[in-house]
Amino acid sequence: MQVSEMSNQKTEKREAIRRKNQIYKVAELNNRNTHFSNINASKDVWWFDIPLKKVNPGADRMLHLLLYDHRSREIHHLRVPTTYIRDNLSQLVIRDEKETISLELSTDRLNLFQDVRPTAGGVHFGQFLVS
Repeated sequence: MQVSEMSNQKTEKREAIRRKNQIYKVAELNNRNTHFSNINASKDVWWFDIPLKKVNPGADRMLHLLLYDHRSREIHHLRVPTTYIRDNLSQLVIRDEKETISLELSTDRLNLFQDVRPTAGGVHFGQFLVS
């Protein structure tokens, strides 16, 4: 989705959720089930710290990742089943001190939406792209 009104380098989570829900015509996304990232200032990745409790059995079945690309002014939406994250936990970076999963999703076209943390297993998330 091209978001022509977003002319600044960054956007905010609240604004990204509002714009996507407006397109979907239903309030599917909210602060509880959605994580948001701008491209990192020092590295071409979207960076997330996702609490482990959000992917545990009994949590929501879907986790929504909104990734804002200031270069194209697009908001990418990944609708990721929490079972997929649980099935790939051994290949993801877990920050035990924070009880989070740390993701660095690549902005590079060759490995777009792939976790590229140096100690991770290169888990791909592109198949969950909604828009």
